[in-house]
Amino acid sequence: MKSVLLSALLAVAVPSILVQPAQAAEGGPVKEHGTPQVRAQVVQAIDAWRAAVVAKDRAGLERAYHDDLSYGHTDGAVLTKAEQIDRTIVPDRDFTAVDVSNLAVRSYGNVAYVTATYAFHLVSKGETAERVSTLPGLDVWTRGPKGWQLIARQLTRTAK
Repeated sequence: MKSVLLSALLAVAVPSILVQPAQAAEGGPVKEHGTPQVRAQVVQAIDAWRAAVVAKDRAGLERAYHDDLSYGHTDGAVLTKAEQIDRTIVPDRDFTAVDVSNLAVRSYGNVAYVTATYAFHLVSKGETAERVSTLPGLDVWTRGPKGWQLIARQLTRTAK
């Protein structure tokens, strides 16, 4: 685990090449790094996670999340794998969709950094209107025997 996180931290300094434009804070393109095949695998893992969230699929979330998951929320909570799954699968809230935009993947061996904006569509018990929570975030995905799994996420609120 320590070597995966250390590799992830060290990889930030590695120069990257442009694969697909996404918008950086300065308005320019976010540079991607890695092969198209790895990018496709990571996007497929993100899509499987999205489907599991909407379906309240505990087994799907178990597959998507690494055992050492650290999931940082905008309210300051940093949750483990079990805590995040329990927070996602609650009877009083339904996610109707999770949209992903501004996706950029930077892969370095068995570690991939993903920056994206996530739009969580949800309906809470007793409400009729759907709410959308749009949150930029940084993910760290790691590839192991179980495929690509989310090992770290930090979501933020957009500055007002």
